[in-house]
Amino acid sequence: MTSHRPVYITLEWQEQGPLETTGRRLWREGRTVCTSYDYPRRLSCSNPECEDGGFEIGERIARLLASGKVSEQNSLVCRNAIHADRAKRCLHTIIYSITCVRPYQRHKPKAVSDSNAT
Repeated sequence: MTSHRPVYITLEWQEQGPLETTGRRLWREGRTVCTSYDYPRRLSCSNPECEDGGFEIGERIARLLASGKVSEQNSLVCRNAIHADRAKRCLHTIIYSITCVRPYQRHKPKAVSDSNAT
């Protein structure tokens, strides 16, 4: 019997971009809670010079849900990291954590009605 109850997903990430000097810095942190029905497909990139960039997180969430596993941690590069125009390449990355919480479903025993009591 399959459950039609949603799986709750907690998605946390830290976005980083290059510094003028060697190293990286934190640009943005984010956290969202959603369900298996309304999770984000893409997280936007906060690089002001990045046009229509972002981080393709939806496929990662779908794969995690299908696997039945509880969590995943990894990193992604902005979708504009590989761009035909070198000047438009974005070097932002995110480190993310996805956690799935499947609600506990308890089956209640049927109550014996008073009309059946003798």
